[in-house]
Amino acid sequence: MTTIKGIVALAFALAPMPAAADTVYKYQRPDGEVVYSDVPLRGAKLIGRFELVPVPPQGVARGDRSQQSKDLAGERAEQRARALEAADAEIKAADQALRDAQERQQRAVEPLPGERLGNVGGRTRLGPAYFERQRATAAEVDAARARLDEAYRLRNELRE
Repeated sequence: MTTIKGIVALAFALAPMPAAADTVYKYQRPDGEVVYSDVPLRGAKLIGRFELVPVPPQGVARGDRSQQSKDLAGERAEQRARALEAADAEIKAADQALRDAQERQQRAVEPLPGERLGNVGGRTRLGPAYFERQRATAAEVDAARARLDEAYRLRNELRE
């Protein structure tokens, strides 16, 4: 089938038709030619059938229901936008909290006065208070990371 025939056939299939012709048939004749018709053809192989849906004329009032549904859709869109903004703000806050917790963890590596215990021979070792402080800062980082992950999850749910 040539390109022009295809374009003509597509234009014919998409063109507005009289009210009586609401179905278009696509046939292939025995010689291989593809034909579009609004009536069944004898001796041709049916390839497809297309139901045409009438398009309402422009400028026709659809009534109060249409306006109400538009208002409702607009309200839902605004609510979704506000929810996405809040989710983005939570992500920013959670990200900042994670960076702050990681910075505190880095500063906590250095032992504080009183966290070293003396040994025989003049050497020292780190005491239980140091390790407890390390566990606490690691738990803060884990909690901040979990908050950030949850914030991303909630935002992704809103986007779907």
